[in-house]
Amino acid sequence: MYILEVESTPEYLVHQQVITEPSEVSVSLLDGGVSNRVLLVEFTDSARENWVLKQARDRLAVEQEWLCSVERVIREMDTLQICNDMIQLASVPLSGVPAVVPAIHFEDRNNYVYAMTAAAADCRVWKTDLLDGVVDSSVAQACGWLLGVLHAGSWMNGAVRNAIGSTEFFDDLRLDPYYRQIARVHSALQAPVDRLLELNGSHRHCLVHGDYSPKNILVNEQQVILLDFEVGHFGDPAFDLGFFLTHLHIKTLIAGSRVEEYASLIDRFWIAYQAQVSNVLSQQELVSLERRTCLNLGGCLVARVDGKSPVEYLVDESVKTVVRNVGWNILVSELETLAEVRELMHSELQKKQ
Repeated sequence: MYILEVESTPEYLVHQQVITEPSEVSVSLLDGGVSNRVLLVEFTDSARENWVLKQARDRLAVEQEWLCSVERVIREMDTLQICNDMIQLASVPLSGVPAVVPAIHFEDRNNYVYAMTAAAADCRVWKTDLLDGVVDSSVAQACGWLLGVLHAGSWMNGAVRNAIGSTEFFDDLRLDPYYRQIARVHSALQAPVDRLLELNGSHRHCLVHGDYSPKNILVNEQQVILLDFEVGHFGDPAFDLGFFLTHLHIKTLIAGSRVEEYASLIDRFWIAYQAQVSNVLSQQELVSLERRTCLNLGGCLVARVDGKSPVEYLVDESVKTVVRNVGWNILVSELETLAEVRELMHSELQKKQ
């Protein structure tokens, strides 16, 4: 496999017939590539959109050893294309900020490389906004709309199942380092984790992004952009919901006097999501989905403290304990609704005061 570097990428693009001369582009390394080498390609021709070029790593850039096949970037290409197709078919929301995914411009499957549209220079990572105290409910609403479109649009879709049915990368990058890892750390959680793993395997209904998180969402005044599709698969939508809501719940737990303001993001997201999927799922399926969402939320909360990829901004041990306790109690008590989770969260916060 040809390994992309900043210095060699212009010649690589010439070889791939993307450009005719190396001087037609400037290349720089983008931060934050845990599982991929990520490069910004800027064209000197202002008529061309700039690209982000991605190549998979076989060893992830985290503290604990974490290996995964570079084949997963092929899955990312396939998942991203499916997402693009579904968004084009969806009805645009009447209000709020539109949500999109990047277009694919180039593929080199032999070297596990692809290029997508680069975001505008004024885009910000939503995670950074949230940690900086910027609370924009329209972004949460757009995230709910988008995830609902992806889940509802692929619900029991045989073509999507055939295209991204394998769960190998999801297991390597999510189930093992998150769920199985917390059972290794806390043997008392083995039974709840086994139950959670069984549910993820038996409720395979639609496209699951697998990394639906504020760190993978870019925002500006014009739109919300979803990134990183390499864990995409046909599976249980409850994982996406639990994974995403974990981040909103953690940020609510550390919000101090602004706890209700941050909690409102959870509500706006959930309402927008339900509005999309309620046209496809029965009431019984919606109830079951919320139950499984809560269990995935519990597992992910514990995992973001004790799994292989702990949240880097949780440094206070007392806050870690609160997050762990909320997740633990959700798992062990098998809470069934997000309203029950909200009550538990407030109870844990009161204990901390």
